[in-house]
Amino acid sequence: MVLKMLSELNFLKNSHICMNNETYSAICFSHIGNRTNHEDNLLINGKYLTSEMQKQMSDNHCCFLSDSETSNVRLYAVSDGMGGHNAGEIASHICVEKLSAALMELQPCSSIMDIVAYLQAVIAEINKMVCDLSRKYDDLKGMGATLVLLVLCENECAILNIGDSRAYHFADDKLIQITKDNTEGQRMLDLGLLTRKELIGFPARKNLNRYIGFSQNGYILQADEYYPILDDGILILCSDGVSDFVSESRIAEILNSQKKLDVAGKQIIDEAVATQNSDNATIILVPLGR
Repeated sequence: MVLKMLSELNFLKNSHICMNNETYSAICFSHIGNRTNHEDNLLINGKYLTSEMQKQMSDNHCCFLSDSETSNVRLYAVSDGMGGHNAGEIASHICVEKLSAALMELQPCSSIMDIVAYLQAVIAEINKMVCDLSRKYDDLKGMGATLVLLVLCENECAILNIGDSRAYHFADDKLIQITKDNTEGQRMLDLGLLTRKELIGFPARKNLNRYIGFSQNGYILQADEYYPILDDGILILCSDGVSDFVSESRIAEILNSQKKLDVAGKQIIDEAVATQNSDNATIILVPLGR
């Protein structure tokens, strides 16, 4: 079913689609979960879900992507849309579409700091566009999206984050969260006002305090920046449809037990969408040191 769907949608014209081939530089699974709209989107080195692809997602369609390209600058992103009707999927689509276009301006690689500065400007433009559309059209009012973005340039990497999609690093049998959520729950933790145990009962713990679509007079949205020094392991980007439904210890357990990354990725997504109240779920796995 997975490969058939990708073939019908002509998903990745120039990339390598494979279930058991080790010659990839990134793998992604995206599933609608128990929702009517698929508001998640993704970016794998310039390729993303078109609006038509998002509309064709159903509860038995899990998308699989494999990217075998080794360009100088590579971008990977997960964007989780939010808003009524089709608004969320429009916001996430704008994010990945504009970042895909930006990738063309990033070749060849100069420095990771220059790339991040350029992408911050692109993110500010994306935010303005989403805010403008939200104000202009009633059916798009309140739309927004999260964004977690991985930049790889030769031996350097940077991660930009807005919202509560996450980046993790898996190595030596351990899963470490790199990004911090832009949520009220995380803010209360940082201020020492709640413990992790108390956070479970905090009603506003998932409320976002920064996201694509955030609008204040004169405010220019900037993503949080992270510059991890990593030589090997696996970088993971995911929406909260994964991190809210599959524990970090379980993700690590799956990655430890499954040597094939495609098998591990699909198992994580299958478990994320197994519950009746499951959300859209997307995960990108990028092996390092290959």
